[in-house]
Amino acid sequence: MNPLLLILWALLGPALPAGPLPEATFAEAGRTACLVPEGLITAELRWAGLTVTAREGALQIGDRRFTACDALPDPFPTALATFEGALYVGFRAAGVHRYAHGRFHRVTGLPVDGVRALAATSERLWIGLGTRGLFFTGDDGRARRYPHWILGRRGITGLAAQGGRLEVGVGPYGWWRIEGAEPSRVARSVFAGCFGEEGPLAPVTGCALSTAEVASGLPSGHVTALARHQGALYVGTFDEGLARQTATGFEAVSGAPRFVNALLSDGTTLWIASPRGLYRLDHRGVRAAGLPLPSRHVNGLGLGRDGALWVATSRGLAGFGQGGIRRYDRSNGLPGRIVYAVAITDDGAVWAGTDRGAVRIGADGVTAFTQANGGVPHDWINALLADGEQVYAGTYDAGVVRLTRDGRGQAVPGLESAWVNPAGLAFVSSRLTVATLGDGFLSVDARSVGAPLRRAGLPSADVTASLVHDGKLYIGTRGGLARVDAP
Repeated sequence: MNPLLLILWALLGPALPAGPLPEATFAEAGRTACLVPEGLITAELRWAGLTVTAREGALQIGDRRFTACDALPDPFPTALATFEGALYVGFRAAGVHRYAHGRFHRVTGLPVDGVRALAATSERLWIGLGTRGLFFTGDDGRARRYPHWILGRRGITGLAAQGGRLEVGVGPYGWWRIEGAEPSRVARSVFAGCFGEEGPLAPVTGCALSTAEVASGLPSGHVTALARHQGALYVGTFDEGLARQTATGFEAVSGAPRFVNALLSDGTTLWIASPRGLYRLDHRGVRAAGLPLPSRHVNGLGLGRDGALWVATSRGLAGFGQGGIRRYDRSNGLPGRIVYAVAITDDGAVWAGTDRGAVRIGADGVTAFTQANGGVPHDWINALLADGEQVYAGTYDAGVVRLTRDGRGQAVPGLESAWVNPAGLAFVSSRLTVATLGDGFLSVDARSVGAPLRRAGLPSADVTASLVHDGKLYIGTRGGLARVDAP
């Protein structure tokens, strides 16, 4: 399973970040707790005659503004609701808090997870978590898990209340309704990211106002990887294997693993990374790769200029080429055990993104980039993109940073708060694009100061992959695959 499907939220607002921060090394930025730009609006409502706005970096209640520097429990509020006259705020990394008399009081009983949505019926406050399911508050104010094998255990993508009825979006598990003692599934084939506000509640696809052409016929709407191989588009999915685009739609590729983490074509072979091993697709069909990997859980793939295949696994990094097998783990250079991403730069250096930072392995030695030495803003590095002799690194919750061979890391302006998905970095034309957890598909000119652009009209704001193929830009999301005009 993809290790970063942790935190989602439903509302995709039209606002862009108010402005980027000056470029700074993270050793400098770490000294200030409030270097978070006020950015995308995540929720808004009226409470006690006041307008309450949650956005990345701040919470505005009437004329009063809260940030992480003045009592806000977390700089990223994600959801709002009112219940029994009180205001409740959900956060990306601080659970749910009730606001009263200028202070925030934490709701107990929740597991550690991001809050995706809040809603209130007449008797309960409902809490939707990114991966841990649906919770509700009891008479004592403590949160309890909703006892259902899907709603109580799967990531919640949207909530809405109408009287005593609760509408629940559970990502690829469909649209559900709680009314009375037992929940019922309204529709299986709907990705409910948010719900309409007028008339009978119905899910609004992706919470976006503009439109995109959505590719049809995929075995699963939860796209995880895209690749172009021998002239055809291949789509990896979270739970239904691999599909190939044909003249009439998509067809399943027989023999592919059910769960696909990454795809890589070397021209002759399409390599398929999965939590259950490494597979290869060539003229003989799909079969297990048969390589001696550090772990069968494969997270990412990279191709060296010399043709060597590099495999990122949950127990280290391995390279396979004409020079034999090369292995790296914590005993010989890696800062962390789990490797999520690998990239090879023009100077032949191998870069790895781990759960404890990034590392460059070159002929001139090993260079680590960690929070401790000021190289990266967050140690969890899940995406790498080579650019000449440097790389762009995507982090779990602290944006995108440019890493150079001299050990320095510099923030990419406008992307300081992005949550980057695995393999979520790419170049489209001359722009750096970012597939994010909940912020949609962002693009920025990485070498100039400017706010990022965001692609509207996608099936979901949780974007997982992108690829230009036959003059079209394909964007994979957790709610389907969109095809738009390439820039």
